[in-house]
Amino acid sequence: EPPAIINQSAVAVNRKRPSIVNSILFQRQLEGLETAIVKDQPDGYPGHLTEKQLGICLKLRKWLQENREEYPTYHEIVYHFKGVESEAYAICRFLRARKFKLEATQTLIKERVDSYKEGKSNDFFPSALQAFNGDHESAFLTQYPFVMGGTARNGCVVAYFSVEQLSVEGMQCICEVKKRLSKYMWHFISYKLKRHVAEAKANDPSRFFRMQFVCFVDLKGLDRNTMQRTMDEMGKSKEVLNCFPEILFSVCMINAPYFFGIMWPIIQSFMDPSTAQKFELYSDPGRGKERFLQLVDKDNLASDFGGCAMSTSEIAARKSENSSGKIRRQVTKLLAIKRYKSEDANIELKDGEIASVRVYTRASDGAQIVLNNGNQDEIEKVDLNRNEKEEANEPFHRDFVTSLSGPGTFCFAVERSAYTQLEHFLVVAKVSNVDE
Repeated sequence: EPPAIINQSAVAVNRKRPSIVNSILFQRQLEGLETAIVKDQPDGYPGHLTEKQLGICLKLRKWLQENREEYPTYHEIVYHFKGVESEAYAICRFLRARKFKLEATQTLIKERVDSYKEGKSNDFFPSALQAFNGDHESAFLTQYPFVMGGTARNGCVVAYFSVEQLSVEGMQCICEVKKRLSKYMWHFISYKLKRHVAEAKANDPSRFFRMQFVCFVDLKGLDRNTMQRTMDEMGKSKEVLNCFPEILFSVCMINAPYFFGIMWPIIQSFMDPSTAQKFELYSDPGRGKERFLQLVDKDNLASDFGGCAMSTSEIAARKSENSSGKIRRQVTKLLAIKRYKSEDANIELKDGEIASVRVYTRASDGAQIVLNNGNQDEIEKVDLNRNEKEEANEPFHRDFVTSLSGPGTFCFAVERSAYTQLEHFLVVAKVSNVDE
């Protein structure tokens, strides 16, 4: 029965795998939702302004200057990317967000003051270590796979998000997500993005680069529960993004699941119309990847998105703050363990590889970790328990091995003897080469 009205019972029914007929209907519905290509139109950008738009730009500039002493935050918000974004592009970016309506743009800036001041009070978290309160960035990106790499043909920064790797439970093993993700987004935008653009300009001074994203999203593996829980966990991070209007050029999505044809129009209804128009949805992943290659040179596009550049998992491992460029890859396994049970995480190392292993959890009663080699010989046994300074229900971690050498297959057995029904443990092995 076509769910014309979404309610709890309809959602419950649709959690079941659809029949072949319904799958075909959902697929056709997705095809009907495919949007027009987001065109790179110069309207509203410096050098392409109407006389009226130019006048409004000058009025906003004058307003910012007149209020700089009494309300310095207005000025700071607009010129946040000073050094990598010119004044003209910054002013036009804010005005485009409100279709060059001066009063609406001034209101937009005023509404962002409180959020901006909150980020500024921590200097926008200069390091990921500060944002996460620990060296957890590379591990976190294995569970929240939002990474940045390369530049699009139009000068936009390219970002990637692979839903199949997304795990709310994994994120929660590492940190208090609602508390830490917004801090990381301040760091990501204020430092990583600015640094990426600055480096791109330094490498190719003749080329123009924008303070805007082109984001490629692979929805393979998405389910309704994960989507809802991720939106809930994002919390204040959405407020951080709202401080930077028009930072998004476009989002291209592929591999939408069968239910997305129902959910997407609902999601769009909560978006600003101008933002909703920035999304491109492709039911055919082949056509979607063709679109990726229209936007980004093959040599600049991540290999798992159809290009020849470093894969998104490699970017997370090698480009994270705590990798120092030495980590070649990461091996992760999220274990869901019931009481009095055990689960294994196997790590295979090649000749010349060395690994350090860390286990994250928020388990209330901890566990015991047993490390075996391929011959089932016990190498090490360690208790995973909170210390006196670690609060109950807060995530914590332990480093178990700092120099596990290959070749070989190693097994980490996590054994529980606690009373709580189910707890999650995230095993993360950071693999590097011995000679690096």
